[in-house]
Amino acid sequence: MTNEELMRRYYAGDDSVLTMLYNKNTGLIRSIAKETAVMYGCVIMDDKHPTKYSVYTKNILSDLCSEGALEFISRLQRREYDESAATLTTYLYPHLQDCMRRWLEQNIGTMSLRKDEMDTIRKVQQLYHEESGEVPEIAERLGISEIRAQKFLGYNTHFLGAWDLVPENYEGDPFDYISPVDLSMPTEKAFNQHFRRELLRELFDTLPRKDRDILGKSFGVFGYPEETLREIGMYHMMKESAVEKAKNRALKKLVKAYPDSKLKVWKSVYSVMRRPILLPEDDTGLRIDFPQHIRALAEVYAILSEVDGRE
Repeated sequence: MTNEELMRRYYAGDDSVLTMLYNKNTGLIRSIAKETAVMYGCVIMDDKHPTKYSVYTKNILSDLCSEGALEFISRLQRREYDESAATLTTYLYPHLQDCMRRWLEQNIGTMSLRKDEMDTIRKVQQLYHEESGEVPEIAERLGISEIRAQKFLGYNTHFLGAWDLVPENYEGDPFDYISPVDLSMPTEKAFNQHFRRELLRELFDTLPRKDRDILGKSFGVFGYPEETLREIGMYHMMKESAVEKAKNRALKKLVKAYPDSKLKVWKSVYSVMRRPILLPEDDTGLRIDFPQHIRALAEVYAILSEVDGRE
């Protein structure tokens, strides 16, 4: 019996098929758990048995499968699935993966540590988890206190650190290398870029929720992970061509709202303020446009006052 046939029975009032649906889809849950673990760098093979997962990875996969099972049942009990829109597995896939991602993000934290300290942490955890070393033995071997070794065992180091994101021969500050803003640029230019990005975010937030999700994931901006059209389409149960059209429509909405936005005001004022001072005999254009410049400056002053008030 197919998933869709079982769902029809469930919608007809037969709650007993929930167990059948779960048993039929445990393979789906496990495959999504493995895929998500790979995305977050949590799949590590056992050194002594290269074809088997390490204890750490087995625990991660077990927790992810548990989260997936709860989400699986919860989604079915909401009775939101529409057979005419997609197959059950297509409907469930993005929801199960999202819940597993949330679990990893909530339970596997990031740290800001010096490279040498991060190396020590990794050695401590390797000796403990992979070589079954005891804390006193590990502490003595690495020349650190037992308290420090025990502390290092409690750290979550599954995400990449800043030093993992730079070339091996890079000797500068890793945050300079990965920063989205060139820290060597003049303060005025850096502030302009930051402020324009904040005003663009305000414009972006005026879009409907679905438009924000599609546009944000298409470009990987404003906290949205960058995803392919296929992945976005699976989440919204849309074809890739429909996702592309929806993305273009959302962009047109931004373009339409731009002329009346604070971002437009800021760009106009910044452009005026960057112009060189004209000589007295060449100031005709400045005198003609002066009232417009004054209005623009008044508007941007109001924007800056509003920002100061929020802070």
